[in-house]
Amino acid sequence: MYKKDPQILTVACKLITTPQQKQDFTNLSLMFAATCNYINTSVDPKYKSAPKIQKLIYADAKIKSGMQANHVIQACIRVAGNRKVASVSEFKPGSVLYDARTFSLARDLKTVSLSVLGKRIKVGLMLGDYQREMLDTRRSEPSSATLVKRKANWYLHIQVKVNAKNDVPLITSKNNYLGVDLGRVDIASLSDGTSFSGKDIEKVRAKYSKIRARLQYKASSGTRSSRRRCRQLQKRLAGKDRRFQTWLNHNISLQIVLGARCTSYSHVVLEDLTGIRERTNTTTRSREQRFLANCWSFYQLKLFIQYKANIYGVPVVLVNPAYTSQTCHNCLHIHPVKGQSYRNGKKYHCGHCDWKGDSDYNAANVIKQLGATVNRPCGSEYLSCDISALLDSRATEAPTPYSVLRIGVGSLRQHRY
Repeated sequence: MYKKDPQILTVACKLITTPQQKQDFTNLSLMFAATCNYINTSVDPKYKSAPKIQKLIYADAKIKSGMQANHVIQACIRVAGNRKVASVSEFKPGSVLYDARTFSLARDLKTVSLSVLGKRIKVGLMLGDYQREMLDTRRSEPSSATLVKRKANWYLHIQVKVNAKNDVPLITSKNNYLGVDLGRVDIASLSDGTSFSGKDIEKVRAKYSKIRARLQYKASSGTRSSRRRCRQLQKRLAGKDRRFQTWLNHNISLQIVLGARCTSYSHVVLEDLTGIRERTNTTTRSREQRFLANCWSFYQLKLFIQYKANIYGVPVVLVNPAYTSQTCHNCLHIHPVKGQSYRNGKKYHCGHCDWKGDSDYNAANVIKQLGATVNRPCGSEYLSCDISALLDSRATEAPTPYSVLRIGVGSLRQHRY
């Protein structure tokens, strides 16, 4: 049996605070940020390891801040983490790191105990069904948390290790695979005929792109007051289409994983699109085509599918995407002439077996067969079309252009005869 590793998730929980508790959180946040700034300015920037920074400044920072030892250690960890990714000149208040010893959840999940300056307080939790399921101690193990202020409210972002709901064999003899083809017209097309349209996200992106272009023009050619107003509007619009895309990816990935888990499919097969943006951007295309091709986050969708599949115990198989859109899933043939394809937009018409249908549905089924081949115990197997008739005819007939598609475990090779 293949045992799934625990999946680390962040559960955002709203805190039900009194005015005094809000003040306690504010004071702790200010002191935590001041301690981070003190550590950052006192320790030589060449030190980027949390244990080394803690060894140099811990005793002095604890005396000056008056915080608990765990909060001082977390401040050292934050400074070290920021030094590794970026050079931060000033830490601003608004968030505090907690570990398993400075916060604890009640068994009924109604309150949480948090350490503040000089004391420990109990704060109420406002949880929904999803938060309660994720924080259920039978399935998860809270490991750390981050106290965050958003507008006038305080939230606790709890990191939990969620175990898979069931264990699934890594290799199975059943042919129950769900192929997923990612695209721009249809964000995801499944081998069972289900598809998720990408028209909504394209409309949203086109809308905000036009608005940003108009605001940029007004800001560059208007008065000082109009420039200030345009910058304020640009700040409000920043990230709206990105958040809509993230929301849509969450919904699509959850439907794919739950659909695979609740039906006869035991594996989800995805294309490994690593580096596809760099490869496609080498070709000459218009600015609009580059924008449409680069605006969608397929990597994010793949990550969402993988971590949700890990929670629900559904194995994910990654395959090589080469030739998946050109191959006929019915006979495994591709067009014999190099540079030409049986695919024409959303339509696919195989010239060998005369199969007609949606091109994305065809590609999803090729991906499905590819995943089944990769996951066989004999990993050196490959997919290929039937060429016995061709080989028999070569003894009496002249050679003709033909193609065979061989899909191995880690590569896809096209052989032309």
